[in-house]
Amino acid sequence: MNEKDVVRLVRSHSEGLFPKVCPNCGRRYESLRDYLKATTHLATPVLYDDLTEGVPEKPLGPLSLASCPCGTTLGISSVGIPLTQMIELLTWARTECKSRSISVRELLGHIRDRIDRQVLESPEDDMRDIPP
Repeated sequence: MNEKDVVRLVRSHSEGLFPKVCPNCGRRYESLRDYLKATTHLATPVLYDDLTEGVPEKPLGPLSLASCPCGTTLGISSVGIPLTQMIELLTWARTECKSRSISVRELLGHIRDRIDRQVLESPEDDMRDIPP
């Protein structure tokens, strides 16, 4: 697995979480693109799993938080990613953090930024342009 694979897998999962509705104001986000255009990221994504000694057998996975224009905090989580794939993704992340000498949050922020750029730069009417 390499960074392109990670971006592709996480983007595909994230896009599958839409449509999404704000529980406070009822705003409906039809797509990840709509969500990214209207919300504001809150810090870098969070990983509650401790990867210091390795990847847990049942990881929670990362969570990216954003603020809806109404002020409500919304999240995109990794819930639904198959366990074996989540373990593979976190194993990759652990290895990358060591080789790049960066924190997990820095790596997750970098991956989120790459996905954001791809989604926002893609033609709106053709989301089949997901790079391999």
